[in-house]
Amino acid sequence: MSENFISKDSIFDIKNLEKIKNVKVRLYAELGKTTISLKDAIEYDSGSVIDLNKMEDETVDVYVDDILIAKAKIVAIEDSYGIKIVEIMDYKKEQQEDQDK
Repeated sequence: MSENFISKDSIFDIKNLEKIKNVKVRLYAELGKTTISLKDAIEYDSGSVIDLNKMEDETVDVYVDDILIAKAKIVAIEDSYGIKIVEIMDYKKEQQEDQDK
């Protein structure tokens, strides 16, 4: 195995983290989803309201490069929105559960 390879188990190892910590990644929070017809999409206009699959008080999913990493609440920060992390995903637990199946 190459020395430059970072395994999932060692990704948070300090030595390896130093090698990658300045890499730019895309972080986004997904407010919700819905499926609509193309006809409906074409008919939307300014002021249209679209019903999503999340309730008002539900957490939003937070992704880094399309990998779900956390759950968060939407917060107001001065004149913009932000997120407050409420749960970090536990992938080691998920991997163990998958292996137990």
